[in-house]
Amino acid sequence: MAMPSQHAQTLIEKIWSLPADRVAEVEDFVDSLKQREQAKQPPTRKPLDFPVISVGK
Repeated sequence: MAMPSQHAQTLIEKIWSLPADRVAEVEDFVDSLKQREQAKQPPTRKPLDFPVISVGK
């Protein structure tokens, strides 16, 4: 989901104002949020890849 430009800019400015160790915490937090979102999504399946000898009648 894309963030509106103004919200993204405000968030970036807030992050820039933090000390370096806090920026690392923010990065870790964002990574954990992304992992949780990915875990919510059903796994994608690859199509079966094998030769078809006969499809029947």
